[in-house]
Amino acid sequence: MAEEKTVWEVAEKIPTPEEVFKTELTLKKKITTLWGSALIALGTSIGSGEFLLGPSMAIKIGLGLFWLIWIGALLQTVYIYSWARISIATGETPITTMFKIGVWAAILGALGVFLSFVWGGWAYSSATALAGGILGRMPGVADRPFVATVGVILLLLTFLILSLGRRVARTLELFNWFDLGVVFTSFIVLAIILVPPDVWAEAAKGLVSVGYIPPGVDPVVFGGWWGYIGFATGINYIIVNYYKDKGFGMGSLTGFISALIGGKKIEVSPFGKIFKVTPENVSTYRRWLKLAAEELLLIFCLGAIVGMAIPMTLSYGLMHGWKFELAWNVPLWLSLALNKLWGAPGYWWGVIVAVFVLFKTQMGVADAIVRAFCDAFWKVEGVRKALRNDIRILYYLTLAIILAWASLAMFTSAPVWLILISSNMANFGAIFGVPFLLYLDRKLPKELRMHWGLKVLNIVFFIMCTTIFFLSVAKYLGLY
Repeated sequence: MAEEKTVWEVAEKIPTPEEVFKTELTLKKKITTLWGSALIALGTSIGSGEFLLGPSMAIKIGLGLFWLIWIGALLQTVYIYSWARISIATGETPITTMFKIGVWAAILGALGVFLSFVWGGWAYSSATALAGGILGRMPGVADRPFVATVGVILLLLTFLILSLGRRVARTLELFNWFDLGVVFTSFIVLAIILVPPDVWAEAAKGLVSVGYIPPGVDPVVFGGWWGYIGFATGINYIIVNYYKDKGFGMGSLTGFISALIGGKKIEVSPFGKIFKVTPENVSTYRRWLKLAAEELLLIFCLGAIVGMAIPMTLSYGLMHGWKFELAWNVPLWLSLALNKLWGAPGYWWGVIVAVFVLFKTQMGVADAIVRAFCDAFWKVEGVRKALRNDIRILYYLTLAIILAWASLAMFTSAPVWLILISSNMANFGAIFGVPFLLYLDRKLPKELRMHWGLKVLNIVFFIMCTTIFFLSVAKYLGLY
């Protein structure tokens, strides 16, 4: 099916950060030029888990699970960083590298992303909030045709936005800078103003109550929430595509996906390149790793903790004990809370926040699915020849098909159920993602391999995701 080289082509040197970005990387330049991959991950992640599943649990059972937020964020950061090490060394995306295990492994890697993100639940939930604003009330099952139609319009807007700019990744970066600057700040300000001190004290207690599981936890919702602390647990390897597109390490030599409007044809290599193991090259490689770790810790890890904790604390402080129908009502929790305090202006601000948070996530996951399929199919020489080595054709054709599939899914189910399917499938990704990672790490020269501490943390991550996934599935099947 696909051609493959068992070893990487060897280059004389790995480019330095200054050579790639053509500037000295001061703090200002890091913020404006370098930091973007973790920002996309964070911006995409502050969506269904933080705005839907986290608040729905907080409203019902309180803040006793807060200790899992920082554990989940830290383990996801380690997992992403571990995959990024391979990409920086080879210039390959994770799914492309999976071909070195076998075609079956790359297909499984792409399928994992597909099953986790294809359902369109974010556009559907965003449409539910927007429809709630238009209708002036909670949408329900009877409103499904109208809500789904609004969702289809949002999916078309997703296609348009992802078509603009020089690089698709840069378009996502700019959108997330704006969205996080407005929406994320809004959550923090509202929490400071509206949450009473005793609720903050309960949140602090939850952060250190390691091992505590509150009564009444639904394993399916819990599994979905864990899956979406940060980005998407076991499917997080797809985030590394942005480091490659950004030009980290050897990724600067293998091309990137440019946008349809405003971009130009860029030849993307289906194979990676590794550098000669010399003291100078290893030193440069470690500089790249330091930059990736710095960005992931400062933006993704800390952002994921705050991004989950603040909406949960806010929802608990405002609405603890309220009765909610998970399938339809949750996207409007903030609207209902602010409507009670400030009337129509508060209601509409809650609608606007919900629409932006969830729509932004839909853009990110749509891009992630398409990148997974491009990684797999770009390995096929016949595909590259048919598309004249222009990966944009494959990218936007796949994007259109994926969005069409999501449009159909919205007419068949409730919005939040689509989110729960997606989030629990993210945990499934760790079942193969971690073993693949550990195997591929052994393919690298010994000087470039992971420290044993990283391996231990990835194994802990594997155990937690696997356990939570099977508990969720068993509960769904009625086995306990």
